[in-house]
Amino acid sequence: MDFKTMLQLPVIETSEVLKILQEVADHERKQENPNMPKISFSNTDGTISGYFINYDAEKGVVLIGNWYDNEADLQYVSFHSISCIMLQNVKDYVHLLSDGKIPFTPDPKDIPTQLQLKKEIKTAVLALQESLSKELTVAYEAGENPSDTQKFYAKKAIQLLQETISTLAENNLAKEAFSESIDVINFNFSEENTVSLSERTITISFNLEKGWKSVFNKIQLQNEIEKNL
Repeated sequence: MDFKTMLQLPVIETSEVLKILQEVADHERKQENPNMPKISFSNTDGTISGYFINYDAEKGVVLIGNWYDNEADLQYVSFHSISCIMLQNVKDYVHLLSDGKIPFTPDPKDIPTQLQLKKEIKTAVLALQESLSKELTVAYEAGENPSDTQKFYAKKAIQLLQETISTLAENNLAKEAFSESIDVINFNFSEENTVSLSERTITISFNLEKGWKSVFNKIQLQNEIEKNL
């Protein structure tokens, strides 16, 4: 991130910052070498610094930690006592802080090939067929030349579809309605989040205007699918 890019960042509430940090931490903790966000909090007792580990909105507590000589130094901070959040090492997730105005560029190693996407779809299809107890087809309407960013998000979309429909299938009535109405799932990227059903094919469009932040969440997507059954 250069200086001019930094000047495009909007003001966001500290509660939103914590949600973003949680999203980053959830991603990083799955990596072989996690690159957790480094943060500093200012409160009435001074400044507390460390790696962001977890945040519980209901409890209003943030867990941060440091690692010295193979020992953990953990601090549980009340969110309500925080007056300021300072972030370091933000270059990998500055797009999340920009509300979509700063484009996201995925790491080359995280961009799936078309063959890898086909394998992801096949894996999702097998899982969904087991959940729904029926044959099913899933297709990505990629267009002629999908960008690297679109391919990166296509993998996330496949995972979202699998998780959402598997959850829907846990309800016997919803499972029956889905199975009786749908044989094909098509998904693509468009300017709006939409779900439509026609001739036993459900088409789901994901809006990437603000990156993954503008896409349906799991509950919204499930509700939209159920409306079409």
